[in-house]
Amino acid sequence: MGRISGRRARPARHRSPRAGRNPGMTLADLADKQARDYMAPLTAVVGPMHRLVDAARAMVVERAGSVIVLDPSMPGPALLSERDLAIAVASGADPSVDLVERWMRHDVAVIGPDTSLEAAGRTMLRQGLRHCLVMDGHEAVGLISLRYIIGLVLGESAQLPEAPGFGG
Repeated sequence: MGRISGRRARPARHRSPRAGRNPGMTLADLADKQARDYMAPLTAVVGPMHRLVDAARAMVVERAGSVIVLDPSMPGPALLSERDLAIAVASGADPSVDLVERWMRHDVAVIGPDTSLEAAGRTMLRQGLRHCLVMDGHEAVGLISLRYIIGLVLGESAQLPEAPGFGG
């Protein structure tokens, strides 16, 4: 007993699950950090007349959980999230035909670039949202997600996994 395939079995190594990881941020750390230094660039952007499938592709290609919807004719930015796509499909929408404008949400949490990450997180929680748009005046400049803030607190990356067939 204790031998497998002629080799002596080794005892299992026990490592702390947090060994070698960044210890993460505290609430005080989040209060000292500004959105401008931690926001994600707006790479997943669509217009209201894009199809839902176009928005979904943009999310996959950009590894984003939402797309920002911008158009000069709109009073302000809107957002379409993974959850919004799921609701659309479950409601019978045809992603290859139906447009983003029907399913986008205008109740976007908006903060300025000088807003602390703590305030951004509290804004999202208070409004029941998972994304916060960073606006510098009238210009959308970035996005903060609740997932990202949780990753900072836990000291772990909050990236979405790559999807095969759509690039990096």
